[in-house]
Amino acid sequence: MIKNRVYKCFDIKLIMEEKLLQKVKANKKYKTISDEIVRKEIKDYLKSHLSSRKNKEITKQDIKEIRKNLHRVYSSYQTGKKRKKEQYLKELNTEKLLSITLSTKERLDCYKNIYQNIFQITGRPKVIVDLGCGLNPLSIPLMNLNNNLIYHAYDIDEEDKDFLDKYFEKIKSEFNINGKAEILDITNLEKLKTLPSSDIIFLLKVLDLIDNKKTNKNELIKTLLTKTKFLVVSFATATLGGKRMQLTTRTGFEEFLKRNNFEFKTIRIPNEIFYVITADVRN
Repeated sequence: MIKNRVYKCFDIKLIMEEKLLQKVKANKKYKTISDEIVRKEIKDYLKSHLSSRKNKEITKQDIKEIRKNLHRVYSSYQTGKKRKKEQYLKELNTEKLLSITLSTKERLDCYKNIYQNIFQITGRPKVIVDLGCGLNPLSIPLMNLNNNLIYHAYDIDEEDKDFLDKYFEKIKSEFNINGKAEILDITNLEKLKTLPSSDIIFLLKVLDLIDNKKTNKNELIKTLLTKTKFLVVSFATATLGGKRMQLTTRTGFEEFLKRNNFEFKTIRIPNEIFYVITADVRN
């Protein structure tokens, strides 16, 4: 009897999660985000909000809060031009392609200098891993690399993954690159340990979006530095609306790097600061 009750509770929980998945993704802004990522957000939300609540019924506010969390890590960086990306891909117009998301659009005038400065520190990479990449791989033509580059792109959006794979195929011969896009939850440290070894890992404007309560960011950084020669982490220094932030230097982050004997150099552009961190762990 007790076993049957456990099974029944488990079934009810699964049914609840699936219903929430459908309701969350009913909104077109979230429909292309990987089911795995949405399910994880739902499970985390149910665990922290419903366990202590007498009324276990799912409300519209619950759905709103789950979408709000997903919006924070993904949808807030989109522009209205996303629907035109297939047309831009056909034209293979780098400037138009990079105007699709806010982060890539902000870097548009600086991309060449960003990569030039990074590669002066790291050397010319042969293997790049781009975590929480969004559409940053569309900037590959501005890297000025033509050396059989292998590019691993990871994000949470199924539609963007498929789009990037089409892009990689289109630029393969012209830029001498082999690229592949995959879905990955970068807050899962065990999965990060299975990443391919690389010369550089990009983690651009991602760290601030990770929930401190769910993921130990320090352990995430340490894990990544076992998989690469250099880790490039960036933070916004202005809001999405262009307003200057008070916090333009990450003192706490720098102190963490110093405590662990990770060497780093910084690169700045008007709305972003980049930390180029060496993977030479000496502690």
